[in-house]
Amino acid sequence: MLYRTILLLVLALGLSCKKKESGPEAKEIPYPEGLSTQYVSVNTVSRKYLVYRPAGVIQAKSLVMVLHGGGGAGLTVADPGTHPLSVFRQVADTAKCILVYPEGSPDIQGNPGWNDCRGDDDAGSRGDDMTFLVQLFAKLSGELGLTSASMFLTGTSNGAVMTLSYALQQPQTIRAIGISAGNLPLNPEPGPCSTGSSLPLPIMITYGTADPAMPAGGGCVANLGGACNRGRVVSQQATIGYWLQRNKLTGVTPQTNTFDINTNDAGNVEKRTYPGTHPLVHYVLFNAGHAVPSRSVFSATTSASGAQNRDIEFAVEVWQFFRGFL
Repeated sequence: MLYRTILLLVLALGLSCKKKESGPEAKEIPYPEGLSTQYVSVNTVSRKYLVYRPAGVIQAKSLVMVLHGGGGAGLTVADPGTHPLSVFRQVADTAKCILVYPEGSPDIQGNPGWNDCRGDDDAGSRGDDMTFLVQLFAKLSGELGLTSASMFLTGTSNGAVMTLSYALQQPQTIRAIGISAGNLPLNPEPGPCSTGSSLPLPIMITYGTADPAMPAGGGCVANLGGACNRGRVVSQQATIGYWLQRNKLTGVTPQTNTFDINTNDAGNVEKRTYPGTHPLVHYVLFNAGHAVPSRSVFSATTSASGAQNRDIEFAVEVWQFFRGFL
């Protein structure tokens, strides 16, 4: 039933991949059909990632890399029905695209997360995650015969902040990004995190207006104990403002569309589209919290995460955004 629901959503939006008109010669995919566990050595450290190859796909036309959040979920986000990020697998089955779920490095509690650009994140991961992702994208590009024009990056929470960090440092290696619940660091690490690229990059963002973990107005991340040891971020609005400026959309009036498909969830949604060569799409999830929005995979309301929005399917909306650049 779940698969049929997602399949109908994907088909209704016409989300099939378009054939590339130019680029390197496509290669036969060197990974088995279905979900497989793979490893790559990064500075002598073995790093794990999952590859999902839909049945019947012989040559890759595009690739989406999906970054899990922090806090312990790790690669279980790829298990069907357990997390909204798993819905990317159903989308890929129809879109015939390759998915990759990399695993982050351990934080101080041993949970997989991402060493993003937060300079004051004392409890977070310390692995060389940027090198891992750069090396992994390069490896997959060579194996699949893809260029940056058909490679995309998305993530949630800590994975969303890592996606933003990657966009600061390696935007030339991907075509667009999509995030859920991730703000820019208030105190970024010195170097590329502070002086990152100004290269425009299309971006899609979903934000819950009542997010307690990645605070809408900025501040301490996941500050349950009050120690603020996960670092601080700027506000959602400041993050949006940065991307409007970077994508040369300042002053552009957004096209808006409001809807409320599930009247039993936290609130309605306003989709704000800033059109341009490098567009920004912002989903305002009124009264929603930190959980990835989903119509098919439920996330319970907690004091740490708030209420989930059930009006949009994040994976479907992200792919609809990405496919416009193929």
